[in-house]
Amino acid sequence: MIGFESNRPVAITQDNDLVFNAWRTLGRLVYHCADGTIIEVEIGQDTDLTSSPAVLRWLVDVLTGTAAAILHDHLWRRVVPTGLISYRRADHILLEALGTLGVAAPRRYLMFAAVRWGSLLTRRGGHIGWWRDAPLVLAITIPGLLLVAPAILLLIPLSLLSAADYMATTMHNKERRR
Repeated sequence: MIGFESNRPVAITQDNDLVFNAWRTLGRLVYHCADGTIIEVEIGQDTDLTSSPAVLRWLVDVLTGTAAAILHDHLWRRVVPTGLISYRRADHILLEALGTLGVAAPRRYLMFAAVRWGSLLTRRGGHIGWWRDAPLVLAITIPGLLLVAPAILLLIPLSLLSAADYMATTMHNKERRR
């Protein structure tokens, strides 16, 4: 068996005790990789569902890709730091999981390229093995830029809005705790 054990929707809840845009899983999530590896995401796992800038979130297929996004967050936050797998392997598991969920190939490969860039640019050790994926990532990124170019114009105003939302949420949470 390859894919998630359950076809049920993923149960999550917003967690205002964490940082802005934070969610927690309410149920267990078990994924069976093509190589036979079984990955379990425990109840209470924190996730942001997507770490992409707001202007690019339309790329993420939240209707069908949520379980894969939670799995990827679990791998990046909990498994990779232990040294059991690399960021490269985690990103490939995301690509595989998106496929098992029926996310269309163009969208899943754009998401894969985005997380590979994220690994390279934001993670210590994320460069390891990156060059093995570079031809594919570049082949996806170059035409992908044509799709996201209009959205990039919105990057500055949406970033300002996100920063304002974050500050307002943080202040609200501090007030609520008093």
